[in-house]
Amino acid sequence: AFGVYGLLHDLKGIALTSWLKTFAGALVLHDAIFAPLVVAGSVALVRVVPWRARAPVQVACIVSGALIAISIPVVRGSGRLANNPSLLPSHDYGTRLLVVVGAIWVTAAAIAVVRVRRRAT
Repeated sequence: AFGVYGLLHDLKGIALTSWLKTFAGALVLHDAIFAPLVVAGSVALVRVVPWRARAPVQVACIVSGALIAISIPVVRGSGRLANNPSLLPSHDYGTRLLVVVGAIWVTAAAIAVVRVRRRAT
């Protein structure tokens, strides 16, 4: 609500035009690229992963996807200012993101193996 209020009351042409371009781009990106990839990945997951292991793999996919999506600006360094280094400290965010996503997948794989083996015995 606050964002819509600000957008409608600070109509300076440029801000509204920029917002509309970003919004339209996000819609195209979602509908043309992201949604088909999710559907294709889901079909592949159902065909490849045994049904007892699907839940941990699905959780890992969802958590990894959300984490990567919200980390993109930080990994790219968007918002970093040279005169304010505390705003976005210069850490190796890309490597840290890979470590966390790797930990998520290792955990999911371990849980999936336990689930599959528990029923096999």
